[in-house]
This record gives sequence, C-alpha cells and structure tokens, in this order.
Amino acid sequence: MSDVIAEKIQYWRAKAATPEGLTLDEMREAIQAIRKERVSAQETSTKSKAKKADAKAKAQPINSDDLLGELGL
Repeated sequence: MSDVIAEKIQYWRAKAATPEGLTLDEMREAIQAIRKERVSAQETSTKSKAKKADAKAKAQPINSDDLLGELGL
C-alpha cells in the first residue's frame, strides 16, 4: 500500500471516530481509493505468479535414476 493511501486511511479512520464522522463524498473517496489499491495489488500478484510458473516450467526435470545412483541405490 502506498504511503499516500495509508495516510488518507488514517485520516478517514480518525475522522470517522469523531461525532461528525465522514461525509458521503469522503466515504466515496475512501472506497474508490481502497478498491484501486486492491486491483493494483491483484495485478501485481497475478504477474508474480505467472513469472514463478514460467521459471518453474523452464527448470530442468529431475532424473530420479541419477539421484538414486548418487546414493548408491
């Protein structure tokens, strides 16, 4: 989460705890900001998973006969 969004969330939480609370516009802004951060995090996660899967697919397969041969079995 970016520092800017984290600061805004702290502000919104503090203001929500006051008797006047958040205005409708502030609530909408908070929801939009949080949704945008979640979408961004999901995209990053998807890219990371794809990169890991590609690396795993490119890895050399393990030959069990060679492994057992090294152990003398």
